[in-house]
Amino acid sequence: MITITPLAAARLALLIAEEPDADNLGIKLISTTTGCGSYTYSIAITEAQRYEQILEVNGIRFLYHEADAEQLTGTVIDFDAATGRFSILHPRTMRNDCPGIH
Repeated sequence: MITITPLAAARLALLIAEEPDADNLGIKLISTTTGCGSYTYSIAITEAQRYEQILEVNGIRFLYHEADAEQLTGTVIDFDAATGRFSILHPRTMRNDCPGIH
């Protein structure tokens, strides 16, 4: 369903390990629309909620709702050591036909 690169998994594992309840935590992608029907994502470190599925990817628990599985398929979470930032890439093309955007 998703890919977490080894570098991203290592960084996420360090962040999770800093939490007192690390054994209960995983990551979740939070999607927001850009206002034109496209999605952007951020990463949340959290406990699994009732009805969430848990998928282990490169040693990281990935939490998601079954209804979101198709939308998340193909997503790649990476980490850039030079900038210290995560990137979340998805194979779907972003819409760029918003009114007023050239």
